[in-house]
Amino acid sequence: MSSIVIHFSDEIFEYSFISGCNLLELLRSKGFAVSAPCGGHGLCGKCRVLMKTAEGTRQVIACRTELTSDCEVFLSDDDSDISWNDASDCLGFEHGRSGYGAAVDLGTTTVAVSLYSLSDGTQLGSASRWNAQKSCGADVISRIGYCIDTADGLGALSQSIRGQILDMLQGLCADNNIALSDVTDGFLAGNTVMEHIFAGIAPDSIAAAPYLPASYFDKGDCVTLGGVPFYLSPCIAGYVGGDITAGLLTDGVYKSQKTVLFIDVGTNGEIVLGDKNSCISCAVASGPAFEGAGISCGMPAADGAVNSVELSDEGLSFEVIGGGEAKGLCGSGLLDLVACLLELGYIDESGCLEDDEGEDVFYLTDTVYLDQRDIRQLQLAKAAVFAGITRLTETQGISYNDIDTLYLSGGFGTRLRSESAVRIGMLPAELAGRIKPLGNTSLTGASVALLNPSKRAELLKIKEKCKYLELSSDAVFNDRFVDAMSFPEQ
Repeated sequence: MSSIVIHFSDEIFEYSFISGCNLLELLRSKGFAVSAPCGGHGLCGKCRVLMKTAEGTRQVIACRTELTSDCEVFLSDDDSDISWNDASDCLGFEHGRSGYGAAVDLGTTTVAVSLYSLSDGTQLGSASRWNAQKSCGADVISRIGYCIDTADGLGALSQSIRGQILDMLQGLCADNNIALSDVTDGFLAGNTVMEHIFAGIAPDSIAAAPYLPASYFDKGDCVTLGGVPFYLSPCIAGYVGGDITAGLLTDGVYKSQKTVLFIDVGTNGEIVLGDKNSCISCAVASGPAFEGAGISCGMPAADGAVNSVELSDEGLSFEVIGGGEAKGLCGSGLLDLVACLLELGYIDESGCLEDDEGEDVFYLTDTVYLDQRDIRQLQLAKAAVFAGITRLTETQGISYNDIDTLYLSGGFGTRLRSESAVRIGMLPAELAGRIKPLGNTSLTGASVALLNPSKRAELLKIKEKCKYLELSSDAVFNDRFVDAMSFPEQ
């Protein structure tokens, strides 16, 4: 037997292992959440860690590394780099309650927990982390595959996320000198797959046509963690989940007198079009590019990520989260950079990249660059969103000009510059002056439902009211998708 020493967040852990075991699998088994967007299949190269052996210290790709002798591994803890806030400061609360409650936004990439006083609606604290399941894939399809292909994969993922949420809640309680036993209510909103895994329900059926979930969580479903009952937000379809019903509860789309468009853009893009009379929804597989995954220098919106790029008379300028050295591009930075390169003529309408020297790679810094494959990944993502919007408007028989407001939800939707999204053809140009970012509406909606139990019935009304358009077998959507792959003319 050999031993491995793991350095993580100022702590040191030591384990023994059998020679020949896989490094990523060992880290997973010990509860360390190493980012592996491809699910550990050796395709993305993102699960790099620093490893020290008798031969020296070097960067290794964890999923491709076989452990054969004593070693040390150094992991970074980047959870503190995430900043998630409720989209509203005035959530209201129902009088006559006591104790404390927790609202949770369970995303594929990130998890956010807010602690509230139920007696007066005061938010006592909030915490955010990268989803601990990230070492099992960047998207919900990878997570479903892990549940299917791995022995007790569902149990492992369910235990992982439950433990993470409970740990975050206990930390918030400790910060506020509150006993966990005084937390009497919880409400969780997430996409359909994440809610299935959290509840310990197999999500297998969502991965294959007709993509029907095993549960819509519309029966007052509840999961108890540490004695705290967490109620789940009802889902509309296999790929339009409780995070969307919670978001619609927050921004009032379902009560709007005018036609509005609601978009939660991420690895999976959910789109809702409607007013107080009717709503129609769809989901598009936009891929992980918007989250920085699958991009050569891509990374989450954490310290070191270029999140903004602008073009001026002096050339390109950019901002880096945290103000330090640029380490990579997050989704908003990627959109801005491509929009700028389109303006400079380095990228043509087909997406072909060529700089002044005729190279098909553009270096923003000495180490942060964009290549042809990255542009293709972004084209696939933005085309899916645009085609989804188009199909909903066509189905409802309206034009872009009939839409009063386009609401953008989620972390990426809040960070992106709307001008860049329009320039690359992700959002219709006709809506350029009517785009409004809303922040983390999933967390806000969960908070509203937590503090106002009577509004949970409204979530059920939203679920019943919102129709769903399945796009996977829609030939017209495929045509619109192909059309949207090109970039708009300058």
